[in-house]
Amino acid sequence: MISNTALRYFFLGREHALTAGDSNRLGGIDKEIGVGYKMMGHDSLAIEYLLRAQRNVTSQALVNRTAAHLSEVYLGFGKVDSALYQAQRSNVVMEPGVDPYGYARAQLVLGKAYIAKGDSEQAAVFFKRCIAVCDSFRLVMPLTQALAAQARASFAAGNTEDAIAKGRQGYHVALQSTITLSDAIVAADIVQQAFRAIGQGDSAYTYLHRMVWLQDSLTNVSNLYKVQGMAFIIALIVITLGIFLLIFSRTAVVGAKAIKNLSLIALLLFFEFINLLVHPFLGRITNHSPILMLLCMAAIAGLLIPLHHRMEKLITNMLVSKNNRIRLEAARRTIEELEGSPGGTNAS
Repeated sequence: MISNTALRYFFLGREHALTAGDSNRLGGIDKEIGVGYKMMGHDSLAIEYLLRAQRNVTSQALVNRTAAHLSEVYLGFGKVDSALYQAQRSNVVMEPGVDPYGYARAQLVLGKAYIAKGDSEQAAVFFKRCIAVCDSFRLVMPLTQALAAQARASFAAGNTEDAIAKGRQGYHVALQSTITLSDAIVAADIVQQAFRAIGQGDSAYTYLHRMVWLQDSLTNVSNLYKVQGMAFIIALIVITLGIFLLIFSRTAVVGAKAIKNLSLIALLLFFEFINLLVHPFLGRITNHSPILMLLCMAAIAGLLIPLHHRMEKLITNMLVSKNNRIRLEAARRTIEELEGSPGGTNAS
């Protein structure tokens, strides 16, 4: 899973590539940005940046990868002709030994596109090529997707035995890597459907249970990323509450320096929170220009800093007043204790 932070670094790299006039590198960065948006589910932005990349990339590997991703995104939109066109453009690696992964990816997306066109026979040819290359060069992905696609095609054709065999193979291969766990879910789903179709309920339940377990695992990973992303917000809340507790505490005496340090940390956390909150919006209105986005964030910081100084001064004054009150009350109690003691009485 790609994060907004990773995208920000890609956009900074994009600015450097523009300055250097390196079109192939610019295309490569646009391709990575497009893939990032694809993984995040922003398909329109993915197409936009992948098409930008396609206009600039010149190396065979980047041409292959960019077109393959475009083909998959177009399939998600149901644009089958565009998906087939891009799949054909990805087929630039003629010898598997030169770029095994690139060759296998091209065969995979060609197979997917022909399946979407309804030409299962032609799709089977490309899937077989993909699987053969993946077996020869020990490539986990796209082997898992090719096996799942074959299993789905077999199931649609009524060949449940082949669907189960290919689906099981895809499932076990996908479990070899964490990046293909979602492919394992797809394969398990096909297998459980095939078992159910032939009346083997126990086997269907087994693979259904495995699907649920894998989905829970992926959800836990996603939740972990969310928890990490929210950690600084929690820290901000804790520090803010801590400051208010110190302000309104009847016994704690806190120096202005401690409040200054705490408020500075709170300011930095709050700025990062705003940064994450407005980043997608700024990206849209600035067309993801790093310079414009930097200027916008500088303007936000320019508004926050005076506000921070005023809040710090207000809090410091409140603390000074509170500290003086605490010290006066402590002195008064000390005097009362001394006056009430035997020694104090004799002295008077």
